[in-house]
Amino acid sequence: MLTRTTLCALLASLAVSVHANETVTVTGSTSASHIVEVLAETYSSENKDTHIEVQGIGSSAGITAVKKNVADLGMSSRYLKAEEINPDIITVTIAHDGIALVVHKDNPVANLTKEQVEKIYHGDITNWKEVGGPDLKIAVVSRENASGSRFSFEDFMGLTQQIKGQTVSDINPQVLVVNTNGTVKSLVSRNKHALGYVSLGSVDDSIKALDFEGVSPTLENLESGKYQISRPFLMLYKEKKIKDSAKAFVDYVTSTSGQGLIEQRGYVSVLK
Repeated sequence: MLTRTTLCALLASLAVSVHANETVTVTGSTSASHIVEVLAETYSSENKDTHIEVQGIGSSAGITAVKKNVADLGMSSRYLKAEEINPDIITVTIAHDGIALVVHKDNPVANLTKEQVEKIYHGDITNWKEVGGPDLKIAVVSRENASGSRFSFEDFMGLTQQIKGQTVSDINPQVLVVNTNGTVKSLVSRNKHALGYVSLGSVDDSIKALDFEGVSPTLENLESGKYQISRPFLMLYKEKKIKDSAKAFVDYVTSTSGQGLIEQRGYVSVLK
């Protein structure tokens, strides 16, 4: 005999399957996934025959998923590397985002320079007192190798080196590496020693965002170009493989309505 709870669950599942005739899979950047999830929810509420399934697993994985026909759409929070560029794959810039350096809310340090950040991530500066803070060892946090945020951050900060023609990370091997923006925020919010970096659009009251080179990480400063640590959010698909429902979602994301939602959530519209 079915319980009331089980019956409700079955009815809800049936309702979804009746209304959503198409499922569009979107996978890739964890940074981009936050705004794409909002866009997907809004789009699906207005287009009940399409369900948008968003999964944040990293930019590199999203690019690979599209190449291997595992996902309809990919997300990347960095430009594609030379070896990833494929004439069959279309890339669409859907937004621009900043990368914010973040610390615990009680950390008195308010600003870091590019030189200081480079030395911290190389392991040459190890204590907050060396940059005007308290006598505490710096707990340096970074993202995993497949992260678009890490690629963009290291490329901008000069934290890479060339080995046999390949660009590879050159940060201190003792840096703590984590998988998502959310994990960085969680660690930094609970550790007065910590320094990390996250998508500007995901900064909230649980952490403190630092000025960089004397410029605050605000949407206004990002739009004007004063705040320099920026990167694109890209959506990717195979031009000859994309189905109509997936292309319709891409068109919505780049439309006035979609871009308006992107701006509301603290990112820079591509229509600017």
